[in-house]
Amino acid sequence: MKIHPIGTGPASPSRRAALGALLAGVATAGAWSSASAATALQAAGASAVRPTGFTKPELKILTVAADTIIPVTDTPGAVAAGVPHFIDALAKHWMNGDELAQFRAGLADLDKRAQQRYRHGFAACTSAQATAILQDLRAASPYEGRTFELAARIEDPKAPFYLRLRDFVVYGYFTSEIGSTKELRYVAVPGRFDGDVDVKTWPYQNVI
Repeated sequence: MKIHPIGTGPASPSRRAALGALLAGVATAGAWSSASAATALQAAGASAVRPTGFTKPELKILTVAADTIIPVTDTPGAVAAGVPHFIDALAKHWMNGDELAQFRAGLADLDKRAQQRYRHGFAACTSAQATAILQDLRAASPYEGRTFELAARIEDPKAPFYLRLRDFVVYGYFTSEIGSTKELRYVAVPGRFDGDVDVKTWPYQNVI
């Protein structure tokens, strides 16, 4: 599998609970659908209110972007894992109004860049065209936050759109059944086995 290099204010407790539960792998029952992602978020404490999610044209742009970031290789890609539906469910049940507006503006910007560069929308881009646009956006999206930890960066309202898009795609992929079973591997004993360790100095000998 290949990953291409390609709103505001503190989050509420329910949103933090939803994020934490999903990161812990609670919702890995299958490839994401709008319903399964929404159910997982609600079970983790997210609001049951269903504000407007993405429009069909926005979802098409998001689908091409997700497929570009994690395409099909020797393992299934983001689209097969249902990542666009997962992000749509986040838009409906997790993002606040400012975050959703920022994300929509980012999708519109992708479409604008494609129109200016290729004379057609982002949803009609080839893989090479979409990759070029995302690479340009990545280069123009420096992150000046205090942490590079995924969950904290997702919560950061100052994170550039490109980073939020990439993080949502990666996050949704690796918490799906496809991502967690076809791409990730369980290692019972990570690192190495050492049967002769001085337990008094062990913390200074091993860093996991």
